[in-house]
Amino acid sequence: MTAAIDRIVSRVLRWPGVETEPHRFGGTEFVVAGKEIGHVHDTGIVDLAITKRVRDILIMEGVADAHHVLPNSAWVTYRVLGAQDITGAMRLLRLAYLWRLSALRRRDIDLDPTFDAERELRHLDLPVELDTLVRDTFGDVLNRRAYA
Repeated sequence: MTAAIDRIVSRVLRWPGVETEPHRFGGTEFVVAGKEIGHVHDTGIVDLAITKRVRDILIMEGVADAHHVLPNSAWVTYRVLGAQDITGAMRLLRLAYLWRLSALRRRDIDLDPTFDAERELRHLDLPVELDTLVRDTFGDVLNRRAYA
């Protein structure tokens, strides 16, 4: 595994509720509440599981590429060539994490009661269309805390 991929795995593992599993095609898979949010390959590829609408926006904005094997799926690929690409990979993984936590909150499952989705969205600084999509999709639960 490259040093950059090692750093990404180490950082993502610090997020509440994230577990890792070996990915069936090599690399490390990130799982939150039994569902994969993405995975990294030792070759420097980061693949994210997201919706087709989010995928379309990420590709249109040049933030990610169509999946390297399944280009018409809801997956996207981000290439990590070195340390300079870690921030972009982390931004996309954090988006997938925010999406998953928001979906879980809708089911009254809160893996991180301190998670502030509004702060996360500001920090991610997403393209306007994507920020709007996240807010429209999860506006009812973005800052709701199950244990508040």
